[in-house]
Amino acid sequence: MTADLEFAEAASGLAPIALRAAATLRMADHIAAGHDTVLSLAERTGTDPDLLSRVLRFLACRGVFAEPRPGTYALTHLSLTLLEGHPSGLCDWLDASGAGARMDAAVGDLLGALRSGEPSYPRLHGRPFYEDLALQSSGPAFDSLRHTHAESYVSDLLAAYPWDQARRIVDVGGGTGVLVEALMRTHNTLRTVLLDLPGAVAAATARIAAAGFGDRFTPVSGSFFEPLPAGADVYTLVNVVHNWNDEQAAAILRRCSEAGRRDSTFIIVERLVDHADPRAITAMDLRMFLFLGGKERTAAQLRELASAAGMAYQSMVETPPGLQLLVFRKRRSWSPRVRAAKGDGSPS
Repeated sequence: MTADLEFAEAASGLAPIALRAAATLRMADHIAAGHDTVLSLAERTGTDPDLLSRVLRFLACRGVFAEPRPGTYALTHLSLTLLEGHPSGLCDWLDASGAGARMDAAVGDLLGALRSGEPSYPRLHGRPFYEDLALQSSGPAFDSLRHTHAESYVSDLLAAYPWDQARRIVDVGGGTGVLVEALMRTHNTLRTVLLDLPGAVAAATARIAAAGFGDRFTPVSGSFFEPLPAGADVYTLVNVVHNWNDEQAAAILRRCSEAGRRDSTFIIVERLVDHADPRAITAMDLRMFLFLGGKERTAAQLRELASAAGMAYQSMVETPPGLQLLVFRKRRSWSPRVRAAKGDGSPS
């Protein structure tokens, strides 16, 4: 697609809306099951046949579906990603009844955020991001979306660091436990702690117990703006820091530094501005602000925040998915000075 056509698509705003409609209606799954004509698809999805044919033609012109015969549709490599259970989890992200739709609404309020200088999500939905999503029971849940996303990169994190040198790891804002489960599965003496909101911790506890690792796992429900479990060999923050503004991010890192021993290691995993595709990272940067007031950062900006929290930079490893793993140790001359953070006090 040429730049002119890309601009025209972006200006119209219709393509993402049509794609979300197809995902919500599970159109790809119906086609995969053999319901490949407009009339059959309309019957299965409870939609108007004439308008559905227009939407499918619109998407077929853009390669989402194929139309081998008039009025008959097939999957392409693009629509395969819309199938239920696809590793990308794209169908759930696009489902209009789930958490993704609430996030989309905040993205649509970019003009309001520009004028107010405040995140859109709490203003639109009446509650801070994590508090609101924890209360949403319809549609694909945010924790399941986080889980699918974590599964896409966890094997690369395992390969990026010598985890076998640790005996106890605290995963700060660790979601449903994808990383800690993988670590315990790989290293049979490693003990882990996971801190997050109650819903994520409950999901992590259940699946880790089912995997047979419950005796080496400690769940902690709480806020990472409060004191953290102390004395671990390693503290991990995976896709956590970018959710918060500088003051809040510094407060989280100080809590980690306070909790660690003099020889503890702190591992921050983020997608950094100076190591990422500009189109992808600028989009994520806007989303982080619109949802939470957060921001994407350069390596230097992240090192500066960590240094102010008493951490000394050691090294950085880039993983194949484009995530950077930054390793820090406690700076020996540092003494904690804790300041209250502004925010809802919720983990990532």
